[in-house]
Amino acid sequence: MAMLKNLFGKKRKALDKKQSKLLFLLYFKTAYRTSYFYCGNKYIAEEAAQEAILKAIQNIEQLIDPDKIESWIKRIAVNNTIDIMRKHEKLVSLDNLLPISDPAENSPEYIIDSQETVDAISRAIDSLNPAMKQVIHLRYYEEMKMKDISLLLNKPEGTIKSMIHRGKMIIKKKLVEEGHLESTDSKGGIK
Repeated sequence: MAMLKNLFGKKRKALDKKQSKLLFLLYFKTAYRTSYFYCGNKYIAEEAAQEAILKAIQNIEQLIDPDKIESWIKRIAVNNTIDIMRKHEKLVSLDNLLPISDPAENSPEYIIDSQETVDAISRAIDSLNPAMKQVIHLRYYEEMKMKDISLLLNKPEGTIKSMIHRGKMIIKKKLVEEGHLESTDSKGGIK
């Protein structure tokens, strides 16, 4: 971490080849995953992630807080993805989402043991409004902290927490309606 502080410290200048390569190795996958979430297309995601890393390398002196480099690169990747999608007029696809896991909170642990349950969760997530779907994805699929999501989306942390809570309640309600949860009480689990 000290090396990163030195690399991206307050007295930043243009990066040399080794530093640029290090930045690429550390953050390309993160930028790619973030971009892929938005577009569902590996080619667009790869292009957007490469452009994000390139822009980060070229504009490293604009990074105000080195501790927030990951959020900064994710924001660049999101903006690149949106720009590319506008150019190509592509639609967002969330067909390949994985099931939700919530290791950090005190929620009940769900064991997903069938494709039917995975599909039901995907349908429930797809039924959310785009902003809520985005926050749910960042929290549970990208495993981002609330604070980082707040910074990335430029929304108050309380708003992010509320959106996650409402999204989870909507998902839970849909799973109960489809018979994948036993009840609507707080101790319901996946069948």
